[in-house]
Amino acid sequence: MEVGRAMKFFVNRHAREVGKAQVTMKSFSKNVAAVTAILFMHLVVSAHGAGEAQDGGHGPSYSFVYLGDLHFDRRSHHDFEWVRTSQPADVNQIEGYTRFTAERLPGLLRRVQTSIEAGDGRIQMVLQGGDSVEGLCGSRELQETQFKDFRQFVRDHIPRTPFIFAKGNHDITGPGAKEAFNSVMLPWLSQECGKQIDSASFYFMKGPDLFVFFDAYQNNDLDWLENTLSRNTHRHAFVVMHPPAVPYTARSTWHLFWREKEQDRRERFLNILGANEVTLLTAHLHKYGVVARRTSKGAFVQFSVNSVIDSPSVSVRNHLEGVENYGGSLVDLEPEFQPETVAERRTLLEREKPHITRFERADFPGYAVIHVSDTGISADIHVGDSDKVWKSVSLGPKKSAPMSN
Repeated sequence: MEVGRAMKFFVNRHAREVGKAQVTMKSFSKNVAAVTAILFMHLVVSAHGAGEAQDGGHGPSYSFVYLGDLHFDRRSHHDFEWVRTSQPADVNQIEGYTRFTAERLPGLLRRVQTSIEAGDGRIQMVLQGGDSVEGLCGSRELQETQFKDFRQFVRDHIPRTPFIFAKGNHDITGPGAKEAFNSVMLPWLSQECGKQIDSASFYFMKGPDLFVFFDAYQNNDLDWLENTLSRNTHRHAFVVMHPPAVPYTARSTWHLFWREKEQDRRERFLNILGANEVTLLTAHLHKYGVVARRTSKGAFVQFSVNSVIDSPSVSVRNHLEGVENYGGSLVDLEPEFQPETVAERRTLLEREKPHITRFERADFPGYAVIHVSDTGISADIHVGDSDKVWKSVSLGPKKSAPMSN
């Protein structure tokens, strides 16, 4: 989208949001400060396959909120006859998520909005790492309703700040769910970003910074990912996808390309991330984690949060920090999870261990406010919906040497 069209789009959107009559481009030319403020708060997104090289030099400092899994849900979203017949093990899970949605999620999004307002313009977007909804609705019609209700829920609590999300496995689970995602969520992404988006793999430039959303389930095209990262000059590169690339919990078979037959693809994937010194934002495991992973092409940092708040009293549990704590012993944190796969999961973690240069993980829900500047990337971690920072962590720009061959 050329600059003129982008400006016109954001001008008209801003006018609708504040309830004013349509504002013309001519009137904005008389008020440069107003135009600057609006462009400062919005994104110009390039859809899948487009190429818009940007200056990767110095740029502004800004922040954004990062949320992990949310699993928004209501009982009315489900055909329970279908659930009990096809997914009986998920009935209790659905009951839990509907309760968390009603009791805890409003407070989390209110806190996000309060942080935005207190930031005086510094927090410019909210990113979410997939599984925004629970899915498992039983029909396309019910799944579309769930997506539409979530969209309204977000806008009721965060009315103006762009809300941009990855595709999670729950977002496309159940009859008609994939079609519902395409018919409801892709148009919503297009509206948030100001440009047509036809795939859950897309990217945008935020000033000199590159943000790539990668569809781990239906469109995990490594050629596209590599080309997008290499041909768009950037200061920092972020990749947002639902599952992690590096295991960091007892569930060490829940990362992308974990199967033995996929190891060539995984090696290429990791090298793409390392060559571009990516900051990878993930979710899926419902755990907090920071992992630095070295590859033969360079290193990248993986950052994960969980935003499903299931209790009014939240505390940090099983907090481990330091590479000496990474390895097969992580499976012991969940002794009842798939005992038949313990040996396999332990082996995968031990195989990964030599490549890990930084490790931290913990059990708690919350959110992060990520700060971006010329000097690097850092994240303020919040436990639950607290406004207090539990700790701050660096996500860059410290560089690590590639692995020796």
